[in-house]
Amino acid sequence: MNLRRVDRRHVLAALAVLTAFGLLARFAVLGGRVFHWDEARVGYWTLRYLETGVWEYRPIVHGPVLFHVNAFLFETVGTSDAIARSVVALVGGLLPLSAYLFRSRLSNSEVILFGLILAVEPVLLYYGRFMRNDVLAAGFALVALGFLLRFIDTRHEWNLYAAVPGLVLALGTKEIALVYVGVWLGALLLLLDHRLFVAREEGTTWLAVTEPLAKRLIRGLKGYRWPITFALAEFLLLVVLLFAPRPELYQALAAPGKLPGVVHAATVESARALFGQWIAGGHEHSYVAFLGEALLTTATVSLPLVFFAVFGFLADRYTGDRPRDLVSFAFYIGITIYLLYPAITDISAPWSLVHAFVPLAIPAAVGLRIFLDWGLDAWDTEDWIGIALVAIVLLSVVGQVGFTAYDTSYRAPQDDDNPLVQYGQPAGDLRPTLMDIDAVAQSNTGTDVVFYGDHFAVTDESVADQYPANSNWLNRLPLAWYLERSGATTASATSPNGLPENPPVVIARVEHYGELADHLEGYDSRTYELTSHGTETVVFLDPSALDNPRT
Repeated sequence: MNLRRVDRRHVLAALAVLTAFGLLARFAVLGGRVFHWDEARVGYWTLRYLETGVWEYRPIVHGPVLFHVNAFLFETVGTSDAIARSVVALVGGLLPLSAYLFRSRLSNSEVILFGLILAVEPVLLYYGRFMRNDVLAAGFALVALGFLLRFIDTRHEWNLYAAVPGLVLALGTKEIALVYVGVWLGALLLLLDHRLFVAREEGTTWLAVTEPLAKRLIRGLKGYRWPITFALAEFLLLVVLLFAPRPELYQALAAPGKLPGVVHAATVESARALFGQWIAGGHEHSYVAFLGEALLTTATVSLPLVFFAVFGFLADRYTGDRPRDLVSFAFYIGITIYLLYPAITDISAPWSLVHAFVPLAIPAAVGLRIFLDWGLDAWDTEDWIGIALVAIVLLSVVGQVGFTAYDTSYRAPQDDDNPLVQYGQPAGDLRPTLMDIDAVAQSNTGTDVVFYGDHFAVTDESVADQYPANSNWLNRLPLAWYLERSGATTASATSPNGLPENPPVVIARVEHYGELADHLEGYDSRTYELTSHGTETVVFLDPSALDNPRT
């Protein structure tokens, strides 16, 4: 018995089941975890975009896709943590279907296992329930790559046209898409090196290998010059639609004379902003420290994926007639991004692993298939020792992946000891207090919330009406997202005498507790961490404000 005998017509059915499971796993209690600092920042500016209609590309908060999609969802469906995360959950849940695009380069069983890994891998699951761009960028790039391979294998032009939106959406979610393209090209050079190495072993000259490849490339470019031209035009059009500033784009559609300026802003000015932020700006940090943290997280959470990816790559490379291009290509991409990301990022965070793990899922599927084949062959030959060894390993892997996925995404999604929690995630459950503040904001007609102390206070509360806000306002995150949703009126104070009379809610760092407790007699006080640790914040709430709305 061999897993390669899985019928092709059953592949889509299996992927559909995995997709349904992936969607369920991502949408279940999607709003349970309090917003991370980064989620709140993007969520807040999306609310401001929805209210003002003003948006322009700012690389520090990444691409426009989440802003445009969530602004539409907030307007049509409503605002909540779950709704804000829903587009990421949807794309992440649908990822197993993308495995079908690689069916000409993988066996049927490998396609299914590829989809399985995309559905259940703990890092992909956790950040598939998180309003960040990482799963979106990696997912859209995977789809683009899949359609490009289908175009190469089938020569059907529509596959080329389908690849373009995936690439644009990847770029429109996160600038890492540019790195993807560079890494893809580097991986192609390594595939060329494969051929040159084999040529040397077979006594063939390098020219005999490279000349036919160059001629095929030139013929392909000539033969498909019009489809390629149309694809480039499609790319430019989609980039302009995504990156064009609002409301200038709508104004230009009504007055075509303004279109050149809008196109320039969407392309040239966006490229300059990207270069200034992520390339020329530079990021000073310890590469060794960032890489060490990534390795530690990988060892804690995703060791099975990496083990099977390395095993699958080596087995495919050194057994059989010759290595398969896709398996080597995906492995080179994943390892390169894994090693490169700590050098180009500005902060160390587990979400960086998403960009490496999506391509590594391909060789991991190959490794898992080979391992399962061994088990099935052992069954056919009644090799009980082999069966036992394979069963022990598989049960260990299933147990580790299942427990880790449950523990990190559902049981303790914001605990400081969760290896996938980044520093900006509030510890503890803010929900009851946030609900009380929302109730105050709905009934109170004066100032609802006072931020107290030099850590939170700003000289003018309108500082956050337009991006960017100053550091003190940013210290309020993720509270600012919830207050903006509630329509709460905020104020600042730096001394007890500066507090308004009987403020319903006062928020301060815990070191101000003593000076405020005497002044706010009768108030409930609740202490929380606004990050995973080190930001103890006290919320004073007047219980009478909930029972007796003030005017």
